[in-house]
Amino acid sequence: MWVIKFRLNGENIFFGSLAKKFNITLVGYPVSRYEKNKQLFINLVGNIEGENADKFKIIKFLKKSKYFSKIEFNNNFFNILIKEEKKFLPFYNPYFIYLSPVKIDSYGNYFYHLGSWQKEELSKLLEIIEKRYKFKLFSFHEEKIKNISIIGVEPNLTDKQKQAYELAVKSGYYEYPKKIDIKKLATLSKISYSTFQQHLKYAEKKISEFFVRK
Repeated sequence: MWVIKFRLNGENIFFGSLAKKFNITLVGYPVSRYEKNKQLFINLVGNIEGENADKFKIIKFLKKSKYFSKIEFNNNFFNILIKEEKKFLPFYNPYFIYLSPVKIDSYGNYFYHLGSWQKEELSKLLEIIEKRYKFKLFSFHEEKIKNISIIGVEPNLTDKQKQAYELAVKSGYYEYPKKIDIKKLATLSKISYSTFQQHLKYAEKKISEFFVRK
């Protein structure tokens, strides 16, 4: 299969501009698309990552937006049906497989990892991107894919467990030697040592069990 990885600057695209405005990261992918009354509809699922206050702000904004036909939120997970502009149709080519979710960072950059049996279809998309956006091509080659990353096929952590685990990772708790201990992590999270330790241990347990089962 032919596989392509690239980044494009999307700070002027709807979701890219929102990610930058609200300082959050969006991770998701399209699960279906259809056209009705000459309008393109895309069903997207994914997660919102960032500070709770920023996530609350963007969720509140999105619920008021006329850009969406349907919208659901369950904690950080979203399921939305958007009315998309036809110019973005090449990104939803039925020949493409999203090998991992699209990531939109807090600078408005989009990160794509796509696969296709048809090299020419990926080449067509690349030509369009070169004309429209500032972008960086990371790789474009033929390879045998090992897996596909899908949102939802992951450990089912609570918000507090996820926050504790993410803080531990970002702060160097799992590096060798450790850069921080649990007491300091609890202080950073502004909760008691015992409570933070409990959240982190449950998160570690769920993650380890998930990967052992897999």
